[in-house]
Amino acid sequence: MPQNSVQHQAHRIVWVDVLRFIAIFMVICIHCSDPFNVSPEARSNPEFNFWGSFYGSFLRPCVPLFVMITGLLLLPVKMKLEDFYKKRLLRIAVPFLIWSVLYNLFPWITGVLGLSPTIISDVFAYASPDASQSFADAMKNIALIPLNFNTYTVPMWYLYMLIGLYLYMPFFSAWIEKSNLKQKKIFLGIWAFTLFLPYAYEFISPQLFGICAWNSFGTFYYFAGFNGYLLLGYYLAKDVKLWSWGKALAISIPLFIIGYMAPTSDLKP
Repeated sequence: MPQNSVQHQAHRIVWVDVLRFIAIFMVICIHCSDPFNVSPEARSNPEFNFWGSFYGSFLRPCVPLFVMITGLLLLPVKMKLEDFYKKRLLRIAVPFLIWSVLYNLFPWITGVLGLSPTIISDVFAYASPDASQSFADAMKNIALIPLNFNTYTVPMWYLYMLIGLYLYMPFFSAWIEKSNLKQKKIFLGIWAFTLFLPYAYEFISPQLFGICAWNSFGTFYYFAGFNGYLLLGYYLAKDVKLWSWGKALAISIPLFIIGYMAPTSDLKP
């Protein structure tokens, strides 16, 4: 491999590591600000709620950044389907299950220790002040882990989403390898349009593009979701020439400000 290619690859790895660190830091910060947005005490205080929303909105890009990094590093998938699933899914499945079980056992443990149920809502912002401390309810929540997260495992929504992306990636990868630059741009353009659909559902009609009481899969359903961030991460790293800092800031800062100022609190997903 030519020396300049090696240096470029090393530079990219360092850059991705820095971006991953920033995203991790943003996740930690956003979880610190969330209680100011969701707890009844904070929401009853306009100042608390304002600052929680102020900082929380600034930190929201953290999950899209993680998904873009995933697309950058893993697309196209070169491994066999079974090997990819074994390596990627097992890596997250084990800690996911361990922490989900521990979180769901916490209310029961507080009961065993004779603590007040109010301590549960102190730890879990979404929990009720009179949350159950019974072992039976803890076991019920644990049994439902494969199906969905609950009050005590809200942050785990990300892993349900990531598991879905991992299941999808080998098939998406086959298209990425065969597609040309124009096709990727068209896909990203349609996907970018879907990001504005929540506003259309809110301000025009919740039933657009074929969505109705018996059909949730509208015209643009198959272009929507986090799969767009997968492709965007790959596209920016592999198909776009490196921008200067001036050009990158001139484009990204106005876009970030527009996204930051846009109202989202009451929009339907």
